[in-house]
Order: sequence, then C-alpha cells, then structure tokens
Amino acid sequence: MTKNNHMTTCPVCGEAQWKSLYNLKPWTIEECTTCRFARIDPLPERAERPDMYSEEKIVSRQNKKRGAISQAALVSKRWLNKNFRHNKNKIFLDKLHTYLPRGGRLLDGGCGAGGILLHARDRYECHGIEISAYLAELANRNKGLNVQVGDLQTYDFKELKFDAITLVSIIEHLDDPAGMVRKCYDLLAPGGVLLLKTPNFMCLNRFIRRSGWPGLRPPDHLVYFSPRNLQLLLEKAGFRRFRTTALPFNDNMYIDAFK
Repeated sequence: MTKNNHMTTCPVCGEAQWKSLYNLKPWTIEECTTCRFARIDPLPERAERPDMYSEEKIVSRQNKKRGAISQAALVSKRWLNKNFRHNKNKIFLDKLHTYLPRGGRLLDGGCGAGGILLHARDRYECHGIEISAYLAELANRNKGLNVQVGDLQTYDFKELKFDAITLVSIIEHLDDPAGMVRKCYDLLAPGGVLLLKTPNFMCLNRFIRRSGWPGLRPPDHLVYFSPRNLQLLLEKAGFRRFRTTALPFNDNMYIDAFK
C-alpha cells in the first residue's frame, strides 16, 4: 500500500515495520524487518514515470553511463559477451526455446527498443509493450516489430493470452510490484511462464559495497528483492513452480515462474 508517496506496508508480507539501511539523500533505502523486501522512501510521483523514459532522459542516461565506463572496461565486457555468451537476450532466448513450442505467443513487458523480440520473432508470435514512446518508435520503425506504447500494468489486452511473458529489469522500477505480477499471471495461458530478471538485494556484492552497490539507483530503482521474497510475492499471485538462478557475486537474479 502506498500513501502520500510512501509505501506503508510491505507488498510481500503485509507488515509495516521498516529498518533504515542506507541514506542516499534525499532518499533512504529501508528494509522490511519481516521478509527483508526493500524500497526507497519517499517514492517518486507515479505520474512522473513516463517522463523518465523520454528521448531526452534516455539519451542523457546512456551518455552518462558511457562516460563512467573506461574504454578498457568496454573492451573487456565485449570480449566476455562474445566468448562466454553473457548476453541477456541470449539468456532469455535460451529459456524461451526450452519452455515454448514454436509458434507460441510471447509478450515482452517493458521491451525497450525490442532486442529480445527481434531475435524471437522468427520462432514465436511476438508482442511488446513499452512505456517510452521514443523506444517503442525505434522498435516499430527501425525493426518492424509489434510494440504498443503503454503501461503493461494498466494496458487492456482484451482477451489475448500469452504462453510466456518476459520482465527483464522491470519490476525494480515499480511502486506496485504485487499488482504487476498479478497482471502477468492473469495474462498467461494455462501452463505459461513468467521470466524475470531483477537486482538481487541479497547478493554478496551488496553487503560488501553497501550504499555504493550499483543496484541502488533511486529514483529509478524503487524496490529490491531477494530470491526468497520475490518467490513469496509470485506465490501470492498464484504461481506454483519456480526455477531460480542467483549466484553470490552476481548483482542480478533470474526467476522463471510457472502458472
């Protein structure tokens, strides 16, 4: 529950006791004392969210990120991606190939410029939704994809059901993560799968780097999960079977949740 830009009760366990962990002015990172779900306080206005994904804001963030990464680091990252296939699109494509028959219906929620859909469209019936009109236009105009502009959580898909939904680095941006996973559950066909990637608040890097952990990015990242409490949230929505990958020194985790 949110009130006056404050999340008063935990969306995972429903408790209302919080412990302050880090002060990243003007925000604090606070943790539920029961299930260890974490969130920023205060939350940004929900109405401001689309503006955060305007062309100007996206380009500014990309330039800032590039400026912070040395050339050596970029070369190293490209080498690792090439030689060890550490590529988020391939990770999710491999999962889809495992779980979905050819011709299955896929929805990529918060699909950006359509990287996953571009590689999946030869095998699946692909749909995307993206809150940024700028990124959706790039996907549709430059790549010929079927991407709608809107918020997955409120968008009316009519009677359409999906065999798989991907939420890649999306749920941490939301002030109502419980509502999002319920919406995904409702959109899935029987036996469908929800594939998520999000920062792992229980990774060792966070405990080592504390307030300097790169996963802490207010007001962009609003909420933070562990593998356990994210599974609890998914169970509340109705999901019953899970496959989780959460390595100790990896800042991110992956959960495949089956309806």
